[in-house]
Amino acid sequence: MSMEIMLAIDGGGSRTRCRVMNREGRTLGTSESGPSNHLLVAANIVKASLNEAINAAFAKADLNRNDAVCVSAGLAGVDYDGSGAVEMEEAFRELGFSRTIVNGDMVIAHAAALAGYPGVLALSGTGSSILGVDASGQRVKVGGWGPVYGDEGSGYRIAQNALRAAAKAFDGRGPKTALLNELTCALGEKNFNGSMQRIYVDRMEVREIAALCRVVHKVAQEGDEIAQQILRQAGEELAESVAAALRRLDLKEKDALVSYQGAILESCDLVRETLIACLHACYPKASVIPPRFTPIVGAYLLGCKEIGWTVDESVLDALN
Repeated sequence: MSMEIMLAIDGGGSRTRCRVMNREGRTLGTSESGPSNHLLVAANIVKASLNEAINAAFAKADLNRNDAVCVSAGLAGVDYDGSGAVEMEEAFRELGFSRTIVNGDMVIAHAAALAGYPGVLALSGTGSSILGVDASGQRVKVGGWGPVYGDEGSGYRIAQNALRAAAKAFDGRGPKTALLNELTCALGEKNFNGSMQRIYVDRMEVREIAALCRVVHKVAQEGDEIAQQILRQAGEELAESVAAALRRLDLKEKDALVSYQGAILESCDLVRETLIACLHACYPKASVIPPRFTPIVGAYLLGCKEIGWTVDESVLDALN
């Protein structure tokens, strides 16, 4: 049997997804394991996560890693310009893959959302960043500066703004908002004063704070104006960053494609609708479209491009 198999990987700070896929776009085996961001966890943990996911995916496909033409991975520890890729390429070689294609997780998310076409991707989950790619392959990144001086429009920033609004309401410095009681309950406290223990003493992680954005979404849906304002602000900030990417790639006067990935933009209508409205007010020619595929499919598409596999509509249909 002649094998034309690719291993696609989406590796992040909390989990690693893996798919064994063929040239026709069919998925033969899938798996999921632990973290593989080499900037956040030890090398032995990264290799263990990758090895576990790879073995499980190939077992489900009734194949082995020797059958793969290559591995194409998008990893959270690799930046949009390829910084950090060398270390992970070596890790894959140690795992038995002679041909490796390593990109940043943003790059595969872009390829997946826009099905490989040029345009701009807004990514908003725990953090946020924007990636633009033009027809020549030039890439620009906007944002992605992390929680201290960036992450506008992210789950973390939404939660932070909600905590600030609740603190102002508690003090009488700001308008009343249901966020005060809802955040107090979400933090497991009887009084909002107790939130200081949770945030500062217990040192809640960024992702734990970001998870509080679910409270903001719920309260906004129930009609709270302060929560709605916070979500609209997130959409405005993301639109500002997308606009910056369009300008830097000289796409502002063209029929540019814009898409999105991440829990905030995919699940929160108010953030997404605000982004679209603000962007269209500045750049009416921009088309904002839902993401066509999940990020791991982007790893497959970029792998196909690198090794010369043709991706036509039949392949794209199979990927759905």
